[in-house]
Amino acid sequence: MSKGTFGYEDSLPDLKVPQLQNTIEKYLDSVRALASESEYENTKQVCRKFLEQDALKLQEYLKNREKDHRNWVEKLWLDKGYLELRMPLPYMNFTGTPSYVEQFWPPQDGTQIERMAFSIHILSLFYRGLQAERLEVHRGSGGTVFSMDQCRTAFNTCQTPHRGKDELNCYFKTVSEGQSPTHVIVIYKGYLFKMDLYSKKTGKGYTPPQFEKSIEQIVEICNNKKTEAPGMAALTSLNRDKWADVREHLISLSPVNKQNLSDIDTAVGVFTMDDHRADVTTEIMYNVLCGNPINRWRDKSHNEVWSRNGTVATSCAHSAIDGMVMVMYMEFSTAVLKKCNGKWTGSFNTDDVSPVEELKFELSDVVSSAIEEGKKIAYKFNDDLWLKNIVYTHFGKNKLKQLKIYPDAIVQTSIQLAYMRLHGAPASTYETATTRQFYHGRTETCRTCTPELVAFCMAAIKSKNNRDQHVWSLLRVAHAKFVHLMQECKNNRGCDRHLFGLAVAAGELGLPMPDLFTDPMYTKTGGGGNFTLSTSFVGFFNSSGVVAPMLDDGYGCFYRIIDDSVVCTMTSWRYSMQTNLTRFSAYLEQALQDVYEMFVNMNDSKL
Repeated sequence: MSKGTFGYEDSLPDLKVPQLQNTIEKYLDSVRALASESEYENTKQVCRKFLEQDALKLQEYLKNREKDHRNWVEKLWLDKGYLELRMPLPYMNFTGTPSYVEQFWPPQDGTQIERMAFSIHILSLFYRGLQAERLEVHRGSGGTVFSMDQCRTAFNTCQTPHRGKDELNCYFKTVSEGQSPTHVIVIYKGYLFKMDLYSKKTGKGYTPPQFEKSIEQIVEICNNKKTEAPGMAALTSLNRDKWADVREHLISLSPVNKQNLSDIDTAVGVFTMDDHRADVTTEIMYNVLCGNPINRWRDKSHNEVWSRNGTVATSCAHSAIDGMVMVMYMEFSTAVLKKCNGKWTGSFNTDDVSPVEELKFELSDVVSSAIEEGKKIAYKFNDDLWLKNIVYTHFGKNKLKQLKIYPDAIVQTSIQLAYMRLHGAPASTYETATTRQFYHGRTETCRTCTPELVAFCMAAIKSKNNRDQHVWSLLRVAHAKFVHLMQECKNNRGCDRHLFGLAVAAGELGLPMPDLFTDPMYTKTGGGGNFTLSTSFVGFFNSSGVVAPMLDDGYGCFYRIIDDSVVCTMTSWRYSMQTNLTRFSAYLEQALQDVYEMFVNMNDSKL
């Protein structure tokens, strides 16, 4: 019998502090892929010194956390990796779009309100199931139970700004835990409205036609306005300290302001109606990650943005959730739409509709000035970010399974090969690895730029022959190394979270930062959030995602592998003199072709 969505969490194994020797070995292996011989030897000495002088004291500090924390890194990662960062959230949030845009709801004028209403209805269904813990627990290979803890912060969650360190506030509760807020926020033309998900008369969720009638009321109110909206949401694009100060000032102006902010903070989610058109995935993803700042409440864990022609993507505060939660919700949405082919087939009665309440703020010159500053920051981000989506159709999951290769490996191999062909050197690479088989597990970094992969790429570039058996042998070794390394990371035997924790420990103990973390190779290999390639495998699912690059001269690359194609969404910065997204995407498509052909040729040759 199922224990419910969250019923397995306490039985999951603790995430313990990894072993020092394993961490240093993994780290040095990643250094070897990018360093010269002299750089590598120097870093080996630095690591040896670290193990002899600093490591044991820092490790003891982290081990002491295990006494009070079942997941030793959970709070450290949330605080240092997200909440203490002061950069504006457009640079940190991620976005994703569902494939049901292609399957059931292709771009079509006049569908925005109808489709958004249906989507809000789907949210009401999912939310009730989550509250009742009816959602199936995720499992890995062999039936391993995964942590579902992030489902708690998927909705009713807000990254609230404070000076120095934000706070992640979650107002979700299961049925057994008590009552949760059950309203959503709708943003149109910069105006904000509060709308209930469930009828106060019947307790039932409103139908799509009922939501549609409420949204039409919002549109009518906004279209009859004589002045433009102040654009309060633009405040969430500010530097976090500035937004914290303005928020405090805003609250001091009026108790109504305080209540309005509370309504936004506690809302299940936010739904935006944009005036912008978005026809293809590149435009859809770019519009949501960027777009009009007065229509995006960046602090929220769930903000759907609906374009004028009925396409959608979701913006998510990364502090609250990782991509797996968004993927899970989009899979649910796709299943609902599939049953009715994207068309509502239930009641069209609209006698009982959700009342709408406009959230009106009392402003000051300070607030108005801050709104304009938030707009400028957001528009600069929009101008700087370059985003491109490609669909590679030469192969997909089905053909890769026939070759008996790890599908993720072929894309990671191709990304590195494309980068090296274009830029002439290997790149430090971050790929997300899950640690959800542990209590409250989130992610580890899989450093996929290995010495074995670099050796293969160098040989492939030199050979230019997809039938070169020497290149094949190097590819086979690189593939095996990737599979091993990803499994190690999933089993809490990576190196990045541990290195991160050791650096934090030095700071909290008031010790000088060990040479390991000031050695140039630490940054060059990606340490401290300095990966040239920031990548993530979304899985074999019905949704795509993307983030901004970590570095000025870096790339972001999220990808999914479906039955007959590989879908990649990539980002870079337009101001970079080193990167070029048009060329990189072309090189990636060629690399996918070449690496796939090598695996096919190997298989045909039985080697």
